[in-house]
Amino acid sequence: MKKKEYLLIASFCLLLITAAFKVKDAGDAAEQKAITKLIEAETTAYYRQDFETWKDCFVNENYFRQYGFWEGYPEKVKYFNGFDSLKNFKQKQFAENRTIWKDSYEKRHNENFRIYDKVAWYTFEQDSFDGTTHQLLGQSIETRILEKHGGKWKIAYLGFHYLPSKK
Repeated sequence: MKKKEYLLIASFCLLLITAAFKVKDAGDAAEQKAITKLIEAETTAYYRQDFETWKDCFVNENYFRQYGFWEGYPEKVKYFNGFDSLKNFKQKQFAENRTIWKDSYEKRHNENFRIYDKVAWYTFEQDSFDGTTHQLLGQSIETRILEKHGGKWKIAYLGFHYLPSKK
């Protein structure tokens, strides 16, 4: 095949893929707002240890995944395959009042969205601050893959990598 034919075929394939996935404009302000409100709701419910509200932010299915790195974990990396494993862990954590940084607040920046009709991904950098002293507690790079269920976005994948503390 000639170069021109390759380009024509590649262009046609790209057109088909774009049409098949019905990519929404990443600048769709209403969808971006709905996604960021979900992330804020999940974070708030987590720090308040409000289990039912927290749980409602997620896809409660076996295909759910959470993978995260933090120097503060004894094992450094924690992962949960299937929502039940995370649900059981968090239910116990909340009941035992073991949630750290409960009075903290977050600032997200360098946000990036890719939004489709029923699936989206959202990446961002996050700075966490002590709610009283406003001291920086940690910085992370995060990813969420979301699905739309019943018209509402839900978290299907939660990934985070806390950056090493600056000393």
